Amino acid sequence: MDTPPSRRRTAAPPATGPGAVRARAGASAVEAARQPARIMQALAARIVAGQLPPGARVTETAVASEFGTSHAPVREALRMLERAGLVEIAPYRGARVREQSVREVTELYEVRAALVGLRARWIARDARRAEFARRLAPQVDQLARLASGGDAAAYAEAALAVNRAFTESVANPWLRGMLESLSMQTARYTRLAMTGRARRMASARAWAALLAAVASGQAARAERIARANSLETRDATVRALQARCRSTNDQSTSAPKPGPAGGRT
Repeated sequence: MDTPPSRRRTAAPPATGPGAVRARAGASAVEAARQPARIMQALAARIVAGQLPPGARVTETAVASEFGTSHAPVREALRMLERAGLVEIAPYRGARVREQSVREVTELYEVRAALVGLRARWIARDARRAEFARRLAPQVDQLARLASGGDAAAYAEAALAVNRAFTESVANPWLRGMLESLSMQTARYTRLAMTGRARRMASARAWAALLAAVASGQAARAERIARANSLETRDATVRALQARCRSTNDQSTSAPKPGPAGGRT
């Protein structure tokens, strides 16, 4: 049965008054302001996951085409990635994913170890520490299960989530800001460090011990565990980088050398 014309609903025409026009313009401006951060986060996730490996070029034209935007927000996103330590921008050459180095990981984790130690001490002194520990316990328990498996990427992702939860719970905004500023760069190295099963097992044990120390209010012990865990990640990363370098050198030396141009070999 057809609906009588008087009862049919029709879509209201779009508002066209000055107020509506200003509202749409304001929404468009907000959306445009958010574009660089969204592009930066998407590219950062690819870099951290290894989809954009060290040395890979990141061209403005390709990114702008992918995200359906102009070059301006892409340029700003790349500058944000540069500040985060994930890309390097050279004049007239564009952006490349930053190479990983033993020197960088050593310097980075010296700073990070001090910060995560302070973070652990701060949380262990917080009156809400027991509630925090109860909330995080399932995630820390999951680390033990993942550590014994062969999925290094899944373990690294879960460990990074636990790390983020620690940082987000810190009441000190200055400490939280410093840790967040290092988070993307250290995430790349964490994934590299966790490729070995022994390191994953040690990491899972350290997180469990750290959570127990925090829950019981043992601030000094929590700080020691957090610092040691960070430095062990540094050492595992250094070993992984050195092994990668040796493998690259072995491949280059074993490659057949071309004979003289136009001559017989």
